[in-house]
Amino acid sequence: MSDQVGDQVGDGPPDIVVDYPAGWAQVSADDDIAGWAPAAADQLWASSGQPYSALDVQVLGAQLEIMARSAFVVPCFGAFVFCPELARGPRAVFRLSGLRFPRGTPDDRIVDDILLPGGQQLVEPQVEHLSGPGLRRFRVRQRAWTEESRALSDFIAYVFPFESGGWVLSTSLPDPREAERWLPHFDELAAGVQWQEVP
Repeated sequence: MSDQVGDQVGDGPPDIVVDYPAGWAQVSADDDIAGWAPAAADQLWASSGQPYSALDVQVLGAQLEIMARSAFVVPCFGAFVFCPELARGPRAVFRLSGLRFPRGTPDDRIVDDILLPGGQQLVEPQVEHLSGPGLRRFRVRQRAWTEESRALSDFIAYVFPFESGGWVLSTSLPDPREAERWLPHFDELAAGVQWQEVP
């Protein structure tokens, strides 16, 4: 599915369209989450080809609502919720946010702006420029200890730079094994990001 996400970010990048694969649900900042969640749950179950009941939709809808509300605790333009196994509920939520930076800023300086504090890092952050279809992008993976929750988490961000701005899709997962398992699916979401064509 494709959806335009977000408003124009000043002098930053143009709007984007995201061609997201099956197993994802997209929610915008101005959506009524209480109404969006059950509709998204019904659509996910219907497109899965699996038998399902009204209770299945109700349970998944409640889980989607929680994930969506958690996404917007931090201001963002929209979010993508990952539901690869519907009976297990959502596994991750990616927030979409915007960046502004001086024209010509090198990628390593952009990376520095999104890294967690050094004291939280458990291993050296991994930065990889991804190839293949889609926009120019790089992926930043960080593993960190969060003192507040006293938990180990993997932080993953995809950055789409464009002249004096860029878009970022980011998430955190409390189980590094889950992050490793689903990483190809996250890469697939990032590959579906395209600039919105101006009429």
